[in-house]
Amino acid sequence: MADYVRAAIERDLKEIGFAEHIPLPQIRDITGRMDLSEFPTYCREIEAAQKEFPQIQIRFGLEADYISQHLDYIAGFIQAYPFDYIIGSVHYLGIWNFDHPDYVGQYEAYGVDHVYRDYYKLLQQAASCGLFDIIGHFDLPKKFGHVAVDDCSDAIDATLKMIKQKDLTLDVNTSGLRKPVGDIYPSEDILRRAFVLGIPISLGSDAHRPQEVGYHFNQTVALLQNIGYREYVSFEKRKRYKTSFDFSG
Repeated sequence: MADYVRAAIERDLKEIGFAEHIPLPQIRDITGRMDLSEFPTYCREIEAAQKEFPQIQIRFGLEADYISQHLDYIAGFIQAYPFDYIIGSVHYLGIWNFDHPDYVGQYEAYGVDHVYRDYYKLLQQAASCGLFDIIGHFDLPKKFGHVAVDDCSDAIDATLKMIKQKDLTLDVNTSGLRKPVGDIYPSEDILRRAFVLGIPISLGSDAHRPQEVGYHFNQTVALLQNIGYREYVSFEKRKRYKTSFDFSG
């Protein structure tokens, strides 16, 4: 964890947030999701980093997968810890972990158009469930370069309107630039629609290695400013506050 914080400091970032995936004992996750027994160690490491690096704001977050049959467990878990922010995300269509490279072959069997259609339905449910502060990597099914043939505009707009209605924040996530699709989440077109609706944004690199912290933030901020955004939001104890784009990370 300290390596990530040092990387953020080197890039002149004023804040870094850690958002480990929620431990879900009910599912078998080949991605190496943290075990429930490991979570207290994660919490202690956050606290230790906050003490070791007072020169940067270190936030305690969680990425909580939206899985409808486990919402009671997820809600209880969120209540049990003093999180600064909760990212809601969708990684599963049924039992299929659709964004894992080992299972990319199932797109053809499922049907790419059906993937997008079902994904946005779940993302709308995630936005409406009342558990999250941020909706993560909005157009994740594009990760491996799969493009829907059908026009998804209605589904995208309906999802954005739900995010706006619930006063949630949209995750602008640069990790897509490191994936086969080579594009941020969400796309420029979706960000323009979000801006028209007045949806606030957060900024993250979804770093899985220290060298990925703040990945391509400068070019992403330039895009956001071109769209019209002048600020992003951060969270402290689930309270949202605004910050101007005034860094050169």
